[in-house]
Amino acid sequence: MKKILRGIGAVTALTIATGAHAQLPDYGYYPSGHVITDIDGVSYDVDAILDSGTPIIIDAFADWCGPCWTYHVGGTLETVYETIGDGGSGDVKIFGLEADGAVPESNISNPGTGQGDWTLGGTVGYPLADDDMISGNINLAYYPTLVLVCPDRSTTEVGQVSAAAWGTAVAACPGLSTDDNDPRIIGNATPSQINVCGDGAVSTDIKVVVQNYSTDAISGMYSFEATVGGVVIATADVSLDLAAYEATEVNMGSVALDLGANAVIVKITTPNDDLTNDNITVNVNVVQAYDLGIGDIVVKSEFDGYGSEVGFGLASGEPATDNPFAAYPMFNDGTYPGQIDFQAIGTWTDASSGFSEGYTSLAVGCYHLYMFDNYGDGLTYGAGGSLSIESPNSSETFNIDVDYGSGASFLFEVSTAGTGGFAGIEEVEVIEFAKVFPNPATTQTTVQFVLNETATVSIEVVNALGQVVYTTNLGDVAGVQNVNINAGELAEGIYMINLKVNDNVITKQLSVVK
Repeated sequence: MKKILRGIGAVTALTIATGAHAQLPDYGYYPSGHVITDIDGVSYDVDAILDSGTPIIIDAFADWCGPCWTYHVGGTLETVYETIGDGGSGDVKIFGLEADGAVPESNISNPGTGQGDWTLGGTVGYPLADDDMISGNINLAYYPTLVLVCPDRSTTEVGQVSAAAWGTAVAACPGLSTDDNDPRIIGNATPSQINVCGDGAVSTDIKVVVQNYSTDAISGMYSFEATVGGVVIATADVSLDLAAYEATEVNMGSVALDLGANAVIVKITTPNDDLTNDNITVNVNVVQAYDLGIGDIVVKSEFDGYGSEVGFGLASGEPATDNPFAAYPMFNDGTYPGQIDFQAIGTWTDASSGFSEGYTSLAVGCYHLYMFDNYGDGLTYGAGGSLSIESPNSSETFNIDVDYGSGASFLFEVSTAGTGGFAGIEEVEVIEFAKVFPNPATTQTTVQFVLNETATVSIEVVNALGQVVYTTNLGDVAGVQNVNINAGELAEGIYMINLKVNDNVITKQLSVVK
């Protein structure tokens, strides 16, 4: 196990997940109400510490975690503690939090459990605690996770850096507010890219994150405005009832966007104490979905060494949800709208291989592929990792970014209905008929075709990695042809048979089972 399993009781009961490349609170701002009680029974009110203007460093570790232990015994945070922490100037507060809920508090100081005694014989100056809140507060997905929480509650994953780097990060922390009424826009919650099928028209909700950057709570109506190129495209009156430093999402409603880059400027138009932080540019790129041509497609993937983490679902139409993991249960029980196929997480137990799944006779229209990863690192954690959707009949291939975190959806379209595997027979006038049987095959399969005139013919079999594993050149032939292929010499999997007739290529999928 390369990191913790985030919030899933089993592979059939997934929860909403985010990418694993930055473990941060919702909206990137630390939630209120966290009280840390250390192993000596001393309690620390996180809100009170931050309200005093003091930043907080949190080392979220697990007792059994080797990299956590290595960084801990290296003494970096102890150096920070002795220089700018409570053992020095007091510019920052440091907490080491054992975050695995399955580990008891007693393990922290027990040299016989996990990696050892995290108090290092009582020499660690900063507080150590068994804390069950930190995991949810920062959406923890791996150990160690080291974050800096600034007085304004902005939270940054700093990582296993040097003491000097921690000093620089602490010094750059934003401070507390000095205003009584200062709602500010701190982030964008609108998708940065939207893929669309058809004519490219798209509507999407414009969403931004607003924080109450005030000395006390605010409560009242605030007006928001969204413009593109100086033209107002949306307005909204929103009731904000927020405690100091609390953040929330504001939805401006659905707006129509054009294909290409759209720079949407959202701003608060209600007067308040600081107008300089009241606007943000939301960049949304609307991209025409990739057209794979003929609707006989193959989905291919190579794993990164952790294939057992990966699952996928294929369906017609556009995605039913922006959150891929929310769709997982529907796929799993067969209720997902337009479902064509579903491969559950855990299907592929051979972590070093990949998969190649073929789908034929797709009608003209939109389709989407959901990819799921229950450890939140897509296909990029180890070596290799690739994902593509291709239409061998039209020689079109769409290579998909596999750095998708816990889940992502990929939209594509088909502009010509599938032919059941063979493409363009009507365009190759010399061929009257062609098929591959048996299919699936175990020991042997036959490529049978009929030529109504002499033609130059060759056949090749290509595996899921694009490697030619069989080839034969028939030369100039005519009439009924039966070409036997020894499937017993082929590994189990999906193959493409390319029948080359003069200057034309006809492709058929072959499944080999053992």
